[in-house]
Amino acid sequence: MTKPLFVARLAGTQSEMGAQHGALVGEDAKRLVEFYETMPERTLAGDMDGVGGLVGRKVVRGIAKAWQARLAKDRPAELAERSLAFMRAVGVDKPDALLTLATMDTMQNCVSVAARTKLGPFANPLSPRAAAAAIPACSTIVAWGAATSDGELLFSRNFDFPGVGVWDAAPAFVVCAPEGGQHYGFFATKGADTPVVTVVNEAGLVMAPHTRWHTGATWSGAMIIDVVHDIARRAETLEDAIKIARERPVSSTWGIAVGSSREKSAIVLEIAGPSVEVVRPAPGASYLVCANRYRTPALQAGQVAASSAWALHSERRERRLRQLVETREAPLTPEMLVGFMGDRQDVDAPGIKRHLGAIPAQPTNVHCAVVSPSKRSALVGVDRAPTCEGTWAELSWTWDGPTGGWETSDRMSVGGFGVRTRDDLAAPQDEATRHVHEAARAYESRHDVRGARASIERAIAVAPDDPSLRLTGAWLALEDGSPDRAVIHVHAGLAKETDSFRRGQFLLWGSRAARTVDPALSSKWADELAHLSGPNVEELKVASRKKHRGKPHVNFMMNDAY
Repeated sequence: MTKPLFVARLAGTQSEMGAQHGALVGEDAKRLVEFYETMPERTLAGDMDGVGGLVGRKVVRGIAKAWQARLAKDRPAELAERSLAFMRAVGVDKPDALLTLATMDTMQNCVSVAARTKLGPFANPLSPRAAAAAIPACSTIVAWGAATSDGELLFSRNFDFPGVGVWDAAPAFVVCAPEGGQHYGFFATKGADTPVVTVVNEAGLVMAPHTRWHTGATWSGAMIIDVVHDIARRAETLEDAIKIARERPVSSTWGIAVGSSREKSAIVLEIAGPSVEVVRPAPGASYLVCANRYRTPALQAGQVAASSAWALHSERRERRLRQLVETREAPLTPEMLVGFMGDRQDVDAPGIKRHLGAIPAQPTNVHCAVVSPSKRSALVGVDRAPTCEGTWAELSWTWDGPTGGWETSDRMSVGGFGVRTRDDLAAPQDEATRHVHEAARAYESRHDVRGARASIERAIAVAPDDPSLRLTGAWLALEDGSPDRAVIHVHAGLAKETDSFRRGQFLLWGSRAARTVDPALSSKWADELAHLSGPNVEELKVASRKKHRGKPHVNFMMNDAY
């Protein structure tokens, strides 16, 4: 179960606000520090076994900390002081605790450097190392004018992140009233002093970064938390946001969606190290969609992906959200956008409700919000991941009010915040979704293959016709040493799957699983793959012609394996 929505208001200098926040969220912050300290090694080397695994995790830990230390060295002084004051108030005196703020930058940069130098996973696009590290997720729709019911800007955002059971456990919204600069508020998990995930300011700007993958990452530069923090406290217009993003070269690779309620428009800041390009709405358009692929030609050169599944995972979500907006039967409301963010249709294979794959409702969706900046209100998902489904909170706030922090309850008004719990916005999470939640938690947090497999098997028992569950079930069965069970899942999945790339995945891994169980069936599936046509299936055909040893490494968030 998740904790109630936590709301807080901080005031004063950045250092004072950090200290105030830390004093309010001590135990939750300690939990997060522990999570982020081990995240790089868990993500990059969590599935490595034996002595090699111990060495691999040690190497990853060393590289990550060295890179984090380099980025932390050049932080803006007052923001670094805020983080230090926060940690002191929390009671965390570990020297490395402050480095955890650069975790996402350094993880993305590791993948980018590997791509640039053709090392490791990018010497073999289906190698597990970078594919496990790189998780292209997050989806945003910004709409205004003719697209919305009242003409006001709406900003909807899914934050998909491998922190199931951690980030979604305690939703939070924190307002900052700084000395100098404008007021701003940020959505996070309780214990995170991070104005970076989804942020709104009193000028009516809303901003949200999305992971990107590009060879332009650099060893030094600004951290994403500081870039978004600066935009939040200083920018009043879209042009201000562009100017601030270009002030300091950035280290990592991002796409920052920014909407302006005053200007009734939006942009995406596309960043690849020191390069910053801008995506603007099409002429006459009244909405903009953002996911995880670069759209400006200058940055499409150098963009990387470890497999076709990487690219289609983002492309199809973006196309599906665009389709939902363009085929709507009425102007958009916040409630309609809630439904869009929880959509479970693959745009290239409609008609099947999926729990995994290239759909907006990711199992690792740990934060979802639809923000109405001009009204100082938002709808916030407060259920377990995927938070875009289940229970929501209707939140309102004032920019001025008493400082402090409060755990809210239904129909509560306190400290300038109003909260009302709503169960009428999205369908309740079905039983299969709950099992997928447990599988993601087991696999991503501690690489518990057997536990993840048991949860996926329970999800399949509830939703046997979902081919995305069957595909993941096959992979986990293979990783757990049960090729006979994998073959059963492949049979069942092929009977339901309509998308050519997903069918190719079934055939590739089915032929591998059947080699020892049913050699004739293995040859049949390999031959069927060889004659399969469709986008991106050539990659699978090439993989099929190569020898494959060992167990698959599953990235079931993307419905892919290596």
